[in-house]
Amino acid sequence: MISDKMIVEDDGMEELVRIIHIEINGIKNVCHGEIYFNDYNSILKGNFNNLKSVLGIYGPNGSGKTTVLELTKILKDILTGKKLKKTIGYFINNQTDTANISYTFFIQTKSSKLLLTYNFIIGKIDDIYQICYEKLSSKEFSEDKQKWLPKVTLMECENKEVTLKKIQSKITKESLIELRVAQEIDQGASFIFHDRNRKILLEQLKSKDAENKLIDVLNILPTYAETKLIIIENDVMGSINLNTLVPINIYLDSQNHLAYGGIPINLTNPNVIPETIFNDLKIVIKQIDIVLNSIIPSINLEITNIKEQHLKDGSPGISFEVVSLRNKKFIPLKYESEGIKRLISVISSMIAAYNNPSICLMIDEFDSGIFEYLLGELVEIIDESAKGQFVFTSHNLRALEKLSYKSIIVTTSNPKNRYIQLAGVKSNNNVRDYYYKNIVLGGQSESIYEETKNYKIKRAFRKAGSLNE
Repeated sequence: MISDKMIVEDDGMEELVRIIHIEINGIKNVCHGEIYFNDYNSILKGNFNNLKSVLGIYGPNGSGKTTVLELTKILKDILTGKKLKKTIGYFINNQTDTANISYTFFIQTKSSKLLLTYNFIIGKIDDIYQICYEKLSSKEFSEDKQKWLPKVTLMECENKEVTLKKIQSKITKESLIELRVAQEIDQGASFIFHDRNRKILLEQLKSKDAENKLIDVLNILPTYAETKLIIIENDVMGSINLNTLVPINIYLDSQNHLAYGGIPINLTNPNVIPETIFNDLKIVIKQIDIVLNSIIPSINLEITNIKEQHLKDGSPGISFEVVSLRNKKFIPLKYESEGIKRLISVISSMIAAYNNPSICLMIDEFDSGIFEYLLGELVEIIDESAKGQFVFTSHNLRALEKLSYKSIIVTTSNPKNRYIQLAGVKSNNNVRDYYYKNIVLGGQSESIYEETKNYKIKRAFRKAGSLNE
Protein backbone atom coordinates (compact mmCIF):
# COMPACT_ATOMS: atom_id res chain seq x y z
CA MET A 1 0.00 0.00 0.00
CA ILE A 2 1.17 3.52 -0.66
CA SER A 3 2.49 5.97 1.93
CA ASP A 4 1.41 9.60 2.17
CA LYS A 5 3.51 12.52 3.34
CA MET A 6 2.75 16.19 3.69
CA ILE A 7 5.65 18.18 2.29
CA VAL A 8 6.34 21.53 3.94
CA GLU A 9 6.80 24.07 1.19
CA ASP A 10 10.14 25.84 1.13
CA ASP A 11 11.19 28.79 -0.97
CA GLY A 12 14.67 27.31 -1.32
CA MET A 13 16.06 24.60 -3.55
CA GLU A 14 15.34 20.98 -2.73
CA GLU A 15 18.41 18.88 -1.96
CA LEU A 16 19.80 16.94 -4.90
CA VAL A 17 21.01 13.41 -4.13
CA ARG A 18 22.49 11.01 -6.67
CA ILE A 19 24.32 7.69 -6.34
CA ILE A 20 27.60 7.88 -8.27
CA HIS A 21 29.64 4.88 -7.07
CA ILE A 22 29.00 1.46 -5.51
CA GLU A 23 31.65 -0.90 -4.17
CA ILE A 24 30.62 -4.46 -3.32
CA ASN A 25 32.74 -6.99 -1.44
CA GLY A 26 31.40 -10.38 -0.40
CA ILE A 27 27.77 -10.31 -1.59
CA LYS A 28 26.47 -13.43 -3.37
CA ASN A 29 28.81 -14.24 -6.28
CA VAL A 30 30.56 -10.85 -6.13
CA CYS A 31 33.83 -11.16 -4.21
CA HIS A 32 34.67 -7.66 -5.40
CA GLY A 33 33.02 -5.30 -7.83
CA GLU A 34 32.81 -1.57 -8.43
CA ILE A 35 30.23 0.37 -10.41
CA TYR A 36 30.96 3.90 -11.51
CA PHE A 37 27.90 5.80 -12.68
CA ASN A 38 28.31 7.70 -15.92
CA ASP A 39 28.40 11.14 -14.27
CA TYR A 40 31.08 10.12 -11.73
CA ASN A 41 34.02 11.65 -13.61
CA SER A 42 32.10 14.84 -14.46
CA ILE A 43 31.30 15.45 -10.80
CA LEU A 44 34.90 14.76 -9.74
CA LYS A 45 36.01 17.42 -12.26
CA GLY A 46 33.54 19.93 -10.81
CA ASN A 47 31.08 19.75 -13.70
CA PHE A 48 27.61 19.59 -12.16
CA ASN A 49 25.53 20.38 -15.26
CA ASN A 50 23.86 17.98 -17.67
CA LEU A 51 24.33 14.96 -15.40
CA LYS A 52 23.61 11.73 -17.26
CA SER A 53 20.66 9.62 -16.25
CA VAL A 54 20.88 6.04 -17.54
CA LEU A 55 22.97 3.06 -16.48
CA GLY A 56 22.32 -0.34 -18.06
CA ILE A 57 23.81 -3.49 -16.51
CA TYR A 58 24.37 -6.39 -18.92
CA GLY A 59 25.73 -9.89 -18.62
CA PRO A 60 24.89 -13.62 -18.65
CA ASN A 61 22.43 -15.24 -16.26
CA GLY A 62 23.71 -15.47 -12.69
CA SER A 63 26.62 -13.09 -13.27
CA GLY A 64 25.71 -10.43 -10.68
CA LYS A 65 23.35 -8.02 -12.46
CA THR A 66 20.44 -8.38 -10.06
CA THR A 67 22.83 -8.31 -7.08
CA VAL A 68 23.23 -4.55 -7.56
CA LEU A 69 19.47 -3.99 -7.17
CA GLU A 70 19.13 -6.44 -4.29
CA LEU A 71 21.96 -4.75 -2.43
CA THR A 72 20.49 -1.29 -3.02
CA LYS A 73 17.22 -2.58 -1.55
CA ILE A 74 19.22 -3.62 1.55
CA LEU A 75 20.76 -0.12 1.62
CA LYS A 76 17.27 1.40 1.45
CA ASP A 77 16.19 -0.68 4.47
CA ILE A 78 19.32 0.29 6.42
CA LEU A 79 18.98 4.03 5.77
CA THR A 80 15.30 3.99 6.75
CA GLY A 81 16.04 2.32 10.10
CA LYS A 82 14.80 -1.18 9.30
CA LYS A 83 16.50 -4.30 10.59
CA LEU A 84 18.38 -6.62 8.25
CA LYS A 85 16.18 -9.47 7.12
CA LYS A 86 16.81 -12.84 8.75
CA THR A 87 17.73 -14.21 5.32
CA ILE A 88 20.67 -11.79 4.99
CA GLY A 89 23.10 -14.66 5.64
CA TYR A 90 22.20 -16.14 2.25
CA PHE A 91 23.46 -12.95 0.57
CA ILE A 92 26.93 -13.19 2.11
CA ASN A 93 29.50 -14.74 -0.24
CA ASN A 94 30.25 -18.33 0.79
CA GLN A 95 34.00 -17.63 0.72
CA THR A 96 33.79 -15.06 3.51
CA ASP A 97 31.89 -14.37 6.72
CA THR A 98 31.50 -10.63 6.10
CA ALA A 99 30.31 -8.25 3.40
CA ASN A 100 31.97 -4.84 3.04
CA ILE A 101 29.84 -2.32 1.12
CA SER A 102 30.15 1.35 0.26
CA TYR A 103 27.88 3.78 -1.58
CA THR A 104 29.04 7.23 -2.65
CA PHE A 105 26.45 9.98 -3.13
CA PHE A 106 26.65 13.41 -4.68
CA ILE A 107 24.63 15.74 -2.43
CA GLN A 108 23.88 19.33 -3.34
CA THR A 109 22.13 21.61 -0.86
CA LYS A 110 21.52 25.33 -0.80
CA SER A 111 24.84 25.86 0.98
CA SER A 112 27.18 23.09 -0.19
CA LYS A 113 28.12 20.31 -2.57
CA LEU A 114 29.31 17.05 -0.98
CA LEU A 115 30.66 13.69 -2.02
CA LEU A 116 29.38 11.48 0.79
CA THR A 117 30.51 7.88 1.24
CA TYR A 118 28.59 5.51 3.49
CA ASN A 119 30.60 2.37 4.25
CA PHE A 120 29.14 -0.53 6.22
CA ILE A 121 30.18 -4.08 7.04
CA ILE A 122 27.75 -6.92 7.65
CA GLY A 123 29.13 -9.67 9.85
CA LYS A 124 28.26 -11.93 12.76
CA ILE A 125 27.91 -10.60 16.29
CA ASP A 126 26.81 -13.27 18.80
CA ASP A 127 26.19 -15.63 15.84
CA ILE A 128 23.69 -13.19 14.30
CA TYR A 129 24.39 -11.27 11.12
CA GLN A 130 24.39 -7.58 12.00
CA ILE A 131 25.86 -4.31 10.82
CA CYS A 132 29.12 -4.43 12.76
CA TYR A 133 30.80 -1.34 11.30
CA GLU A 134 29.63 1.97 9.80
CA LYS A 135 31.43 5.05 8.57
CA LEU A 136 30.23 8.31 7.02
CA SER A 137 32.90 10.39 5.29
CA SER A 138 32.64 13.37 2.98
CA LYS A 139 34.49 15.75 0.68
CA GLU A 140 33.19 19.27 0.16
CA PHE A 141 33.53 21.24 -3.07
CA SER A 142 35.14 24.63 -2.57
CA GLU A 143 33.49 27.22 -4.79
CA ASP A 144 36.39 29.62 -4.18
CA LYS A 145 39.13 27.15 -5.12
CA GLN A 146 36.97 25.26 -7.62
CA LYS A 147 38.14 21.89 -6.33
CA TRP A 148 37.23 19.14 -3.88
CA LEU A 149 38.69 19.53 -0.40
CA PRO A 150 40.29 16.55 1.44
CA LYS A 151 37.99 13.85 2.77
CA VAL A 152 36.93 14.03 6.42
CA THR A 153 35.22 11.45 8.63
CA LEU A 154 31.81 12.58 9.91
CA MET A 155 30.82 9.53 11.94
CA GLU A 156 32.26 6.10 12.72
CA CYS A 157 31.00 3.28 14.89
CA GLU A 158 31.92 -0.33 15.47
CA ASN A 159 30.28 -3.14 17.43
CA LYS A 160 27.57 -0.89 18.93
CA GLU A 161 29.98 1.86 19.99
CA VAL A 162 30.78 5.32 18.64
CA THR A 163 34.50 5.12 17.83
CA LEU A 164 35.09 8.60 16.38
CA LYS A 165 36.49 10.60 19.34
CA LYS A 166 35.30 14.01 18.16
CA ILE A 167 31.72 12.69 18.15
CA GLN A 168 32.14 10.76 21.41
CA SER A 169 33.12 13.98 23.15
CA LYS A 170 29.92 15.73 22.02
CA ILE A 171 27.50 13.08 23.30
CA THR A 172 26.64 12.65 26.98
CA LYS A 173 27.46 9.36 28.71
CA GLU A 174 23.76 8.77 29.30
CA SER A 175 23.04 9.18 25.57
CA LEU A 176 25.88 6.83 24.62
CA ILE A 177 24.30 4.21 26.87
CA GLU A 178 20.91 4.84 25.24
CA LEU A 179 22.46 4.36 21.80
CA ARG A 180 23.95 1.03 22.87
CA VAL A 181 20.70 -0.18 24.46
CA ALA A 182 18.68 0.67 21.36
CA GLN A 183 21.14 -1.34 19.29
CA GLU A 184 20.83 -4.32 21.64
CA ILE A 185 17.04 -4.25 21.38
CA ASP A 186 16.90 -3.96 17.59
CA GLN A 187 19.72 -6.25 16.53
CA GLY A 188 20.39 -5.99 12.82
CA ALA A 189 19.49 -2.31 12.48
CA SER A 190 21.98 0.43 11.67
CA PHE A 191 23.61 2.06 14.71
CA ILE A 192 23.53 5.43 12.94
CA PHE A 193 20.20 5.30 11.09
CA HIS A 194 18.07 3.33 13.56
CA ASP A 195 15.16 5.73 14.19
CA ARG A 196 15.74 6.08 17.94
CA ASN A 197 19.51 6.42 17.62
CA ARG A 198 19.28 8.96 14.82
CA LYS A 199 16.97 11.13 16.94
CA ILE A 200 19.38 10.93 19.88
CA LEU A 201 22.33 11.85 17.67
CA LEU A 202 20.46 14.80 16.16
CA GLU A 203 19.43 16.09 19.59
CA GLN A 204 22.99 15.82 20.92
CA LEU A 205 24.59 17.46 17.89
CA LYS A 206 22.13 20.30 17.27
CA SER A 207 24.03 22.76 19.44
CA LYS A 208 27.38 21.79 17.91
CA ASP A 209 27.86 24.08 14.92
CA ALA A 210 30.92 22.15 13.78
CA GLU A 211 28.75 19.10 13.03
CA ASN A 212 26.29 20.77 10.66
CA LYS A 213 27.30 18.50 7.78
CA LEU A 214 26.66 15.36 9.83
CA ILE A 215 23.29 16.77 10.90
CA ASP A 216 22.43 17.45 7.24
CA VAL A 217 23.40 13.91 6.26
CA LEU A 218 21.37 12.35 9.08
CA ASN A 219 18.33 14.27 7.80
CA ILE A 220 18.86 13.94 4.05
CA LEU A 221 19.84 10.29 3.52
CA PRO A 222 16.86 8.60 5.27
CA THR A 223 14.41 10.89 3.43
CA TYR A 224 16.16 10.17 0.13
CA ALA A 225 16.09 6.41 0.73
CA GLU A 226 12.43 6.39 1.70
CA THR A 227 11.00 8.75 -0.90
CA LYS A 228 13.46 8.94 -3.81
CA LEU A 229 15.08 5.51 -4.07
CA ILE A 230 12.75 3.19 -6.01
CA ILE A 231 13.74 -0.43 -6.61
CA ILE A 232 11.44 -2.65 -8.67
CA GLU A 233 12.65 -6.23 -8.34
CA ASN A 234 11.64 -8.89 -10.82
CA ASP A 235 10.05 -11.18 -8.24
CA VAL A 236 7.57 -8.40 -7.38
CA MET A 237 6.36 -8.63 -10.97
CA GLY A 238 5.62 -12.35 -10.67
CA SER A 239 1.92 -11.73 -10.05
CA ILE A 240 1.67 -10.32 -13.60
CA ASN A 241 2.81 -13.65 -15.00
CA LEU A 242 0.26 -15.43 -12.79
CA ASN A 243 -2.39 -13.05 -14.18
CA THR A 244 -3.78 -12.31 -10.73
CA LEU A 245 -2.45 -8.83 -9.84
CA VAL A 246 -0.78 -5.84 -11.44
CA PRO A 247 1.39 -4.09 -8.82
CA ILE A 248 1.19 -0.40 -9.77
CA ASN A 249 4.28 1.36 -8.45
CA ILE A 250 3.09 4.85 -7.55
CA TYR A 251 4.96 8.11 -7.22
CA LEU A 252 2.83 11.23 -7.02
CA ASP A 253 4.46 14.52 -6.03
CA SER A 254 1.91 17.34 -6.21
CA GLN A 255 2.20 20.71 -4.48
CA ASN A 256 2.69 19.90 -0.76
CA HIS A 257 1.59 16.25 -0.94
CA LEU A 258 3.69 13.17 -1.72
CA ALA A 259 2.32 9.66 -2.24
CA TYR A 260 4.60 6.75 -3.06
CA GLY A 261 4.68 2.97 -2.84
CA GLY A 262 2.60 0.31 -4.52
CA ILE A 263 -1.02 -0.67 -5.01
CA PRO A 264 -1.79 -4.25 -6.08
CA ILE A 265 -4.59 -4.06 -8.65
CA ASN A 266 -6.68 -7.24 -8.62
CA LEU A 267 -7.31 -8.63 -12.10
CA THR A 268 -10.12 -10.99 -11.16
CA ASN A 269 -12.21 -9.10 -8.58
CA PRO A 270 -13.13 -5.47 -7.80
CA ASN A 271 -10.58 -3.54 -5.74
CA VAL A 272 -11.45 -1.75 -2.50
CA ILE A 273 -9.09 0.87 -1.04
CA PRO A 274 -9.39 3.88 1.32
CA GLU A 275 -10.97 6.96 -0.24
CA THR A 276 -7.85 9.12 0.26
CA ILE A 277 -5.64 6.61 -1.54
CA PHE A 278 -8.21 6.28 -4.35
CA ASN A 279 -7.97 10.04 -4.97
CA ASP A 280 -4.22 9.66 -5.49
CA LEU A 281 -4.74 6.59 -7.69
CA LYS A 282 -7.10 8.50 -10.01
CA ILE A 283 -4.38 11.06 -10.74
CA VAL A 284 -1.75 8.36 -11.22
CA ILE A 285 -3.95 6.40 -13.64
CA LYS A 286 -4.41 9.59 -15.70
CA GLN A 287 -0.64 10.06 -15.78
CA ILE A 288 -0.09 6.44 -16.82
CA ASP A 289 -2.78 6.76 -19.50
CA ILE A 290 -1.08 9.81 -21.06
CA VAL A 291 2.26 8.00 -21.38
CA LEU A 292 0.84 4.59 -22.27
CA ASN A 293 -1.25 6.08 -25.09
CA SER A 294 1.83 7.83 -26.50
CA ILE A 295 3.65 4.47 -26.56
CA ILE A 296 0.71 2.40 -27.82
CA PRO A 297 -1.79 4.81 -29.49
CA SER A 298 -4.56 2.21 -29.70
CA ILE A 299 -4.95 1.85 -25.93
CA ASN A 300 -6.19 3.94 -23.03
CA LEU A 301 -6.40 3.21 -19.32
CA GLU A 302 -9.48 3.99 -17.26
CA ILE A 303 -11.08 3.38 -13.86
CA THR A 304 -14.64 2.01 -14.02
CA ASN A 305 -17.40 0.70 -11.74
CA ILE A 306 -16.58 3.25 -9.05
CA LYS A 307 -18.73 2.73 -5.94
CA GLU A 308 -18.58 3.82 -2.33
CA GLN A 309 -17.92 0.88 -0.05
CA HIS A 310 -16.89 0.79 3.61
CA LEU A 311 -13.70 -1.00 4.53
CA LYS A 312 -13.62 -3.77 7.13
CA ASP A 313 -12.82 -1.25 9.87
CA GLY A 314 -15.84 0.87 8.89
CA SER A 315 -13.83 3.70 7.33
CA PRO A 316 -14.92 5.09 3.93
CA GLY A 317 -13.55 3.25 0.91
CA ILE A 318 -14.00 3.01 -2.83
CA SER A 319 -14.62 -0.07 -4.94
CA PHE A 320 -13.37 0.08 -8.54
CA GLU A 321 -11.84 -1.73 -11.50
CA VAL A 322 -9.00 -0.68 -13.81
CA VAL A 323 -9.58 -1.54 -17.47
CA SER A 324 -8.07 -0.79 -20.87
CA LEU A 325 -10.08 0.95 -23.57
CA ARG A 326 -9.66 -0.13 -27.20
CA ASN A 327 -11.94 1.18 -29.97
CA LYS A 328 -14.36 2.50 -27.32
CA LYS A 329 -14.64 -0.97 -25.79
CA PHE A 330 -13.63 -1.77 -22.21
CA ILE A 331 -11.31 -4.76 -21.86
CA PRO A 332 -10.37 -6.21 -18.44
CA LEU A 333 -6.63 -5.87 -17.81
CA LYS A 334 -6.53 -9.63 -17.30
CA TYR A 335 -6.72 -10.02 -21.08
CA GLU A 336 -3.99 -7.56 -21.97
CA SER A 337 -0.47 -8.81 -22.75
CA GLU A 338 2.22 -9.26 -20.11
CA GLY A 339 4.21 -6.41 -21.68
CA ILE A 340 1.36 -3.90 -21.41
CA LYS A 341 0.65 -4.86 -17.80
CA ARG A 342 4.34 -4.51 -17.01
CA LEU A 343 4.42 -1.03 -18.57
CA ILE A 344 1.33 -0.04 -16.57
CA SER A 345 3.11 -1.24 -13.44
CA VAL A 346 6.27 0.87 -13.87
CA ILE A 347 5.22 3.99 -15.81
CA SER A 348 4.36 6.10 -12.73
CA SER A 349 7.86 5.54 -11.33
CA MET A 350 9.37 6.28 -14.75
CA ILE A 351 7.45 9.58 -14.87
CA ALA A 352 9.00 10.45 -11.49
CA ALA A 353 12.54 9.60 -12.67
CA TYR A 354 11.98 11.59 -15.86
CA ASN A 355 11.02 14.76 -13.99
CA ASN A 356 12.81 14.67 -10.61
CA PRO A 357 16.65 14.86 -10.54
CA SER A 358 16.87 13.17 -7.12
CA ILE A 359 14.86 10.09 -8.08
CA CYS A 360 16.89 6.92 -8.59
CA LEU A 361 14.72 4.27 -10.24
CA MET A 362 16.12 0.74 -10.54
CA ILE A 363 14.22 -1.88 -12.55
CA ASP A 364 15.30 -5.51 -12.83
CA GLU A 365 14.84 -7.12 -16.27
CA PHE A 366 13.34 -3.97 -17.75
CA ASP A 367 13.11 -5.70 -21.15
CA SER A 368 10.79 -8.45 -19.95
CA GLY A 369 7.71 -8.53 -22.17
CA ILE A 370 8.61 -5.29 -23.99
CA PHE A 371 9.01 -5.23 -27.77
CA GLU A 372 12.70 -4.91 -28.66
CA TYR A 373 12.34 -1.77 -30.80
CA LEU A 374 10.19 -0.04 -28.17
CA LEU A 375 12.76 -0.92 -25.49
CA GLY A 376 15.44 0.95 -27.43
CA GLU A 377 13.24 3.99 -27.97
CA LEU A 378 12.29 4.23 -24.29
CA VAL A 379 15.90 3.95 -23.12
CA GLU A 380 17.03 6.56 -25.65
CA ILE A 381 14.30 9.02 -24.58
CA ILE A 382 15.19 8.64 -20.90
CA ASP A 383 18.90 8.99 -21.65
CA GLU A 384 18.37 12.18 -23.67
CA SER A 385 15.84 13.98 -21.49
CA ALA A 386 15.31 12.47 -18.02
CA LYS A 387 16.41 14.47 -14.97
CA GLY A 388 16.67 11.57 -12.50
CA GLN A 389 18.66 8.35 -12.53
CA PHE A 390 17.44 5.19 -14.25
CA VAL A 391 19.31 1.93 -13.62
CA PHE A 392 18.14 -1.24 -15.33
CA THR A 393 19.24 -4.80 -16.01
CA SER A 394 18.37 -6.45 -19.27
CA HIS A 395 19.06 -9.46 -21.46
CA ASN A 396 17.89 -7.68 -24.62
CA LEU A 397 20.84 -5.94 -26.28
CA ARG A 398 18.77 -3.37 -28.22
CA ALA A 399 19.57 -0.65 -25.67
CA LEU A 400 23.29 -1.01 -26.48
CA GLU A 401 22.55 0.50 -29.90
CA LYS A 402 20.98 3.55 -28.26
CA LEU A 403 23.31 4.30 -25.35
CA SER A 404 26.90 5.46 -25.09
CA TYR A 405 29.26 2.76 -23.88
CA LYS A 406 29.80 5.02 -20.85
CA SER A 407 26.20 4.27 -19.84
CA ILE A 408 26.78 0.50 -19.92
CA ILE A 409 28.28 -1.77 -17.26
CA VAL A 410 28.97 -5.41 -18.20
CA THR A 411 29.56 -8.28 -15.83
CA THR A 412 32.66 -10.45 -16.08
CA SER A 413 33.52 -14.07 -15.34
CA ASN A 414 35.91 -12.97 -12.59
CA PRO A 415 34.19 -12.76 -9.17
CA LYS A 416 37.10 -10.60 -7.94
CA ASN A 417 36.43 -7.96 -10.60
CA ARG A 418 32.75 -8.47 -11.39
CA TYR A 419 31.84 -5.22 -13.19
CA ILE A 420 33.66 -3.34 -15.95
CA GLN A 421 32.96 -0.73 -18.59
CA LEU A 422 33.73 -1.81 -22.15
CA ALA A 423 37.17 -0.56 -23.17
CA GLY A 424 38.42 0.26 -26.66
CA VAL A 425 35.04 1.37 -28.03
CA LYS A 426 35.45 3.80 -30.95
CA SER A 427 32.99 6.52 -31.92
CA ASN A 428 31.91 4.60 -35.04
CA ASN A 429 31.41 1.29 -33.19
CA ASN A 430 27.95 -0.20 -32.74
CA VAL A 431 28.17 -1.05 -29.03
CA ARG A 432 25.87 -4.04 -29.46
CA ASP A 433 28.07 -5.55 -32.19
CA TYR A 434 31.19 -4.67 -30.23
CA TYR A 435 29.85 -6.46 -27.15
CA TYR A 436 29.05 -9.57 -29.23
CA LYS A 437 32.52 -9.48 -30.76
CA ASN A 438 34.16 -9.31 -27.33
CA ILE A 439 32.03 -12.21 -26.07
CA VAL A 440 33.24 -14.39 -28.95
CA LEU A 441 36.81 -13.16 -29.44
CA GLY A 442 37.70 -11.54 -26.13
CA GLY A 443 39.59 -8.27 -26.00
CA GLN A 444 38.61 -6.88 -22.58
CA SER A 445 40.71 -6.84 -19.44
CA GLU A 446 38.43 -9.58 -18.07
CA SER A 447 36.47 -12.36 -19.75
CA ILE A 448 32.87 -11.17 -20.10
CA TYR A 449 31.39 -14.58 -20.90
CA GLU A 450 32.22 -18.02 -19.58
CA GLU A 451 32.26 -19.93 -22.81
CA THR A 452 29.97 -22.94 -23.17
CA LYS A 453 30.67 -25.94 -25.41
CA ASN A 454 27.80 -26.94 -27.70
CA TYR A 455 28.88 -30.58 -27.77
CA LYS A 456 28.76 -30.68 -23.96
CA ILE A 457 25.23 -29.27 -23.94
CA LYS A 458 24.10 -31.83 -26.54
CA ARG A 459 25.69 -34.63 -24.53
CA ALA A 460 23.98 -33.38 -21.36
CA PHE A 461 20.57 -33.46 -23.09
CA ARG A 462 21.21 -37.03 -24.26
CA LYS A 463 22.47 -38.11 -20.83
CA ALA A 464 19.44 -36.55 -19.09
CA GLY A 465 17.09 -38.21 -21.59
CA SER A 466 18.70 -41.60 -20.98
CA LEU A 467 17.44 -41.49 -17.39
CA ASN A 468 13.96 -42.18 -18.81
CA GLU A 469 15.21 -45.61 -19.80
